[in-house]
Amino acid sequence: MNIPNTLTVFRIIMIPFFCVFFVMGPQYYPYAGIVLVLSGLSDMFDGFLARKLHQETEIGKILDPVADKLTLGAVVISMWFVYHKNYPWITLALGIMFVKELLMAIGGLVIVKRGRKLVKAKWWGKVATVVFYACMISIVALNIFANDLRLEIIVPVIALFAAVIMLIALGMYFRMGLKILRGEHVSGTIDFEKDKIKKVQSQKDIA
Repeated sequence: MNIPNTLTVFRIIMIPFFCVFFVMGPQYYPYAGIVLVLSGLSDMFDGFLARKLHQETEIGKILDPVADKLTLGAVVISMWFVYHKNYPWITLALGIMFVKELLMAIGGLVIVKRGRKLVKAKWWGKVATVVFYACMISIVALNIFANDLRLEIIVPVIALFAAVIMLIALGMYFRMGLKILRGEHVSGTIDFEKDKIKKVQSQKDIA
């Protein structure tokens, strides 16, 4: 376990804390908001530190997207459970987010199985993640500090904005995935088969 992987595991550990705080009611929203902020920061810095400290590992490359999808899924389900009655239109936005992550997970499994490659996070994916966290934190903050009927419009609009950005990212990743499955060269992918061969060769050279 290195620093980046520890942050990723920390993000996974925080998931149940967010869910519990969030569903317990408005008086616990500040704690849920703090957990969400910490989760977003850990997501921001684990990849950066992995590259900066030269601590990229195969388990980290797999664990990071898994942590992202588990976090997003937990946040989306919790938000729907708490808000779908007060903000009916939020169901559409949260549904889009959930389906997007589900399709990303399925697509990633297909690519790894057929092409033995994993697509690294691209700038549009990082933007979508930042927008997601920013919008979810904004929704929690609005429900802490505001008590206005206009929230019935504002909250779903914020959620829909995040959903649209995530759909755009999905489209970009979908195009990249098709190229990989067609055997075309795509920059920014992790080839586990080649990495394994290089590792074995390196061990032979040392021996």
